[in-house]
Amino acid sequence: MCLALRYVWRQPGTAHHLSNTNIIPTVKYGGGSVMVWGCFAASGPGRLAVIDGTMNSTVYQKILKENVRPSVRQLKLKRSWVLQQDNDPKHTSKSTSEWLKKTK
Repeated sequence: MCLALRYVWRQPGTAHHLSNTNIIPTVKYGGGSVMVWGCFAASGPGRLAVIDGTMNSTVYQKILKENVRPSVRQLKLKRSWVLQQDNDPKHTSKSTSEWLKKTK
């Protein structure tokens, strides 16, 4: 993040008359985005995966395959841990549900 400073000297009593030449435009919204998948437990954070492009059920399953078990080992979780997710269609799709049952 770069903060641009500009000093403007004004005559006393004229500070409320702003000139557009002395205003630096900023981007408030739409400056970009990054989608990530992450996990955590009481013992700390697990892995964080950056998602390139669009996420669908196949991409989601790949992320789980590559990150859940290594995170469980890293966090030294016992055998009874729970994967919690929201009701996003990628999480509840038939293929993801079947994949989760198969990979327990």
